[in-house]
Amino acid sequence: MLFGRCRWSAGIVITRKAGASVRRSKECQMDESSSRAAILHDLIARLHGPAGTGEALRDISQACESARVAGLGSDIEAMAALDGATADLDPILRESALAYVSGDLGRYSRILDMLDNVLDLAPLDGINQIYWSMQRQLFLMRMDMTSVPDFVAGRVLPFYERFLTQISLRLGLAPAARPVGKPATGRVVMVTNQFLSDQHQPSRDLLTQVVRLQRELGRTVLALNTNMMPDRYHSPFIPPFAAAVEERLSGDQTIRFGNDTVRLLSSTAPGITAGKLNGFFSAVEEFDPDLVIAFGGSVIVADLLVATRPLLCIPTTSGQTISLADIVLDYGGRTVPPGDGRLARSWRPFRLGMALRQDDDVASRAEFGAADDAFLYVVVGNRLDTEVDTAFIALLEQVLDAVPHGEVLFAGPVDTLPKRLADSRHAARFRCLGHVERIGALLRLCDVFLNPRRTGGGGSAAHALASGLPILAFDSGDVASIAGPGFLVSDDDAFIERSVALAAQPVLLSRSREDARSRFAAVKREESDPNQLPVYMDEAVDLYRLRS
Repeated sequence: MLFGRCRWSAGIVITRKAGASVRRSKECQMDESSSRAAILHDLIARLHGPAGTGEALRDISQACESARVAGLGSDIEAMAALDGATADLDPILRESALAYVSGDLGRYSRILDMLDNVLDLAPLDGINQIYWSMQRQLFLMRMDMTSVPDFVAGRVLPFYERFLTQISLRLGLAPAARPVGKPATGRVVMVTNQFLSDQHQPSRDLLTQVVRLQRELGRTVLALNTNMMPDRYHSPFIPPFAAAVEERLSGDQTIRFGNDTVRLLSSTAPGITAGKLNGFFSAVEEFDPDLVIAFGGSVIVADLLVATRPLLCIPTTSGQTISLADIVLDYGGRTVPPGDGRLARSWRPFRLGMALRQDDDVASRAEFGAADDAFLYVVVGNRLDTEVDTAFIALLEQVLDAVPHGEVLFAGPVDTLPKRLADSRHAARFRCLGHVERIGALLRLCDVFLNPRRTGGGGSAAHALASGLPILAFDSGDVASIAGPGFLVSDDDAFIERSVALAAQPVLLSRSREDARSRFAAVKREESDPNQLPVYMDEAVDLYRLRS
């Protein structure tokens, strides 16, 4: 049962006297009040308990998630009680936890104010972890962007720039500048915060862009895998975030991608250190590129080079990208960032081409444990434990209530999701497949691609459309950018209605499959002209000359 709602069996009409209905309503209100009080009490107890280990931070995070789903963030009395009961706690722990529950970016603003007060003293790795933990919550759409409308441009970007200045000052960094007027070398350095493998969509897209630069534009490219996001916890931020690091990618290596090769220089050394950063700066100076490309947002090594090299940024996701580059390309939304600040001035229209895995295999439903006569919904992602939250599971349950022959498959690595699905009334109709190597073969067997509220997922959405699989998504994030308006819904009710209609109306489903294929063709046409990227690259070089 969704919290705070009385659920009656579908299709059953119950006749009661007015008094009985009133009593039932009061009982629901009392149950809701009692549940909220219990959730609040548990959260306060967790916050006052141990917070010095990853396990303890995850327990606190789970209590915050329960409070968020229960709606405590919009309960003025509950938030006031939470404020008062946690006044003496570590301020980072307190403000981040209450921000998690409420979605209020004002609390993140307070954290940034606190960090600004100690920016020249606090450990760099601690600041870095707090910064990326905030970014993670923004990426996962856990925050209310209307609570501080200019938070990204007005608070995050200026803080990020001050943080990079402190990194340079405290570590004594002095990367060598490329002299203006020096002859072009035809070389490009592409920098990413994280490279994992060609199974990781952003990593695969990086390899694709490098190959295009080399093959189509005749450039010589060096890719830097900097691993600058935190890979361990340094502060009691809720929820904690640590990035994956591929340990086998260390040093100077050659990566084969299809029939091409990519030179990749990686460091798996943890933390922000002078040795790690100077190693990358020396490699850039020796390689002597005409241009540095930041692949993704907040690419620290690339942005530290902005005063010494021309810099262009290619985002890997939708939303406002944090970058100090003179030119920041669009992900595909064709929407200029609001205002007239740095982000708006640097923006240029663009759509990054999706590098899909080639998968022509034919599979059977039995291989994935699905019934031949089931109507198959599929949810795909690398962060399903987080993105398939309690609210989305409740939404799926309502869909299955109305589609008796429906099943939902989850394709992607999971840890906690199976346990939460096992508690559902439809547990037998949910199935976690883990990582699916032949994702194209799976998608061609399914009927509808369901997308939770999230920022990522553009690669899986492109795969779905290419497979003729209709998408159902909310109007935000990467999937919305790929899917287009014809596959978007405005709210939960519309999501349920459309999911049920596709299962009940074969003609609608068939037409939606054709629409999916047509949309994929349109997205391919939208991909920026191959001649457009070198124009932006040349413009970035010209802008560097103007400010040097």
